Amino acid sequence: MNRKTPGGEEILQEVSTMLQQKIAERLPEPPVTPKASGPEVNTLKKMVALTASCSQTAGETEEESQDSSQTLFSYKKAEIQEISLTVEKPPLEDVLLDYVKKTNGEIDFTRCSVDLKASNEEIEKALESLGTKGRIKIELKTNE
Repeated sequence: MNRKTPGGEEILQEVSTMLQQKIAERLPEPPVTPKASGPEVNTLKKMVALTASCSQTAGETEEESQDSSQTLFSYKKAEIQEISLTVEKPPLEDVLLDYVKKTNGEIDFTRCSVDLKASNEEIEKALESLGTKGRIKIELKTNE
């Protein structure tokens, strides 16, 4: 029954027109954008150099000499805020435990203190602390 008849085409046109009208009634009108009355003005913002640590205050001028040229930096009307960052080192015990694992359980105090940037006394205290906590077992090895 896939036959097109003039009556069927007419009914489809009527239904289509009716549905378009209903949709047009239900949907809101798109917003109208107002036309600009004059040329658009772009405001330029003044660029300010930022630093992580700064000893200058607002309104000061700094000159910096370079080999072949001089550059002038001005911080007038700039709000400079100090930012401080602290990087926490992991506890020496944890670092030392990782070091012991990497060296197959043997430690040369001189080399360990250089590698971990700690004194022999700090390494000894950390080893004793790890031993009392039961995280490692300390055995002295003698060269025979």
